[in-house]
Amino acid sequence: MPQPTFRINFVTGASRRHMPEIEALSGLPDRVAALFAGQPAAWARQAPEGEWNPVRALGHLVAYAQVSRENLDRMSHMTDPIIKRVDDEGENERHHWESQSADRLLAELAEAIGKSAALLTELPDASWGRPGQHPEDGRRSIRQQAFAMAAHFREHIAQIEALRA
Repeated sequence: MPQPTFRINFVTGASRRHMPEIEALSGLPDRVAALFAGQPAAWARQAPEGEWNPVRALGHLVAYAQVSRENLDRMSHMTDPIIKRVDDEGENERHHWESQSADRLLAELAEAIGKSAALLTELPDASWGRPGQHPEDGRRSIRQQAFAMAAHFREHIAQIEALRA
């Protein structure tokens, strides 16, 4: 079977070779929603001592997705910007994640991830190497930032999965 060729979309300049990463990122809200599906409301608000409950973890993912989308946008337009970190405690204070409904947070998560996926879909192939400066990890490209975003999500998905058992 012949190997697929990766061509640039000459209208947008976006390469199809990054579609697996974009599709994986786009599927994360559905994976999170599936963890909440069919669970009693009380489940979403309880956790072992010292751990986040599912709604709190979901709130963190919303804040992380929103900041990540902003970072991707800044990296795609600015020269070597500082990659912002999520002020998790500040965001929790402002939004009171644990008082939010899981459905509302899931909708916000889907919207934030959707915006990141849309940005990445239209990003020219050459721009995937554009760098930003991460406060701890140093210089990283848009591609590395997108991978890190997906990896961070997988960690919290595993955390929520463990609470389902």
